[in-house]
Amino acid sequence: MNMTSKLIVAGLVVALAACSKTPQSDVNQAARDRAANVAKAAQNAQPSVDAANRNLATAQQDANAKVANAQSSANNEVNKAAVKQSKQQAKADYNVAMARIDGDLRVALAKCGMQSAATQSMCKQNANAVHDQAASAAKAQLDLVNQQTSGSAAWPASASTPASAST
Repeated sequence: MNMTSKLIVAGLVVALAACSKTPQSDVNQAARDRAANVAKAAQNAQPSVDAANRNLATAQQDANAKVANAQSSANNEVNKAAVKQSKQQAKADYNVAMARIDGDLRVALAKCGMQSAATQSMCKQNANAVHDQAASAAKAQLDLVNQQTSGSAAWPASASTPASAST
């Protein structure tokens, strides 16, 4: 082989090696972005959950301090705080789930990009279908909690959480 042919072959080998590494690095970056987004969503949700827990604890302390003839009123306040905390926890859980679901979609789409042109369309459709199904399930869970806690300001005094009231 002459020198020109050797240079062309060497250039093609380097180009092919570089091409095969780019999609995997995109997948790796998408996975890192997903992890960062999930962690950020959890971190952003935590202050709301902490505030709701503090509100619940405050309401419980206030109820314990009230006189016996005001016990019914105190229990009502505690139950309202529990409903609020349950709704805020459900919303925080929904936000974390959506961050995870969206991150999973980005990773799946990046993997689809590595496939042949013939299979990319189906791969992307499947990834979007999985995303839509997971997002619907997360929304349904949020709606269920909101439905269970709406109009439940006066749970029985023995019920301390929304979950124990529904079982």
